[in-house]
Amino acid sequence: MFLNALQGAADVVIAETPTRATAGARLERGRRASQDARMPATVPASADCPSAPPARETTYARTLHRACLILGGAEDLARHLGIQEAALRRWMEGREEPPQMVFLAAIEIILLYLEKAPEA
Repeated sequence: MFLNALQGAADVVIAETPTRATAGARLERGRRASQDARMPATVPASADCPSAPPARETTYARTLHRACLILGGAEDLARHLGIQEAALRRWMEGREEPPQMVFLAAIEIILLYLEKAPEA
């Protein structure tokens, strides 16, 4: 019965709405959210924050990378999160997905940074 419902769902056409049309452009790979303009454009030379290659770039990897830049390096982020740096690097390089709590902690770092950043 479930399979029949799925087969029938293939015939459904989703209407194009203004929100759906603009969401695709905002979420394209390579495009960044507007908040990125408020993030530091440069980081200290000592900031060692690996990033995932385009083929493995995920929301998880990008979020951890941004948190790494904010805190000043992978060693500092790993210490802040209470995790091993080697595991953090695997997650930042997109080789594995981080645990949900690590991902949420990275989001919190970014949100707190944005809250304190001066308006552009």
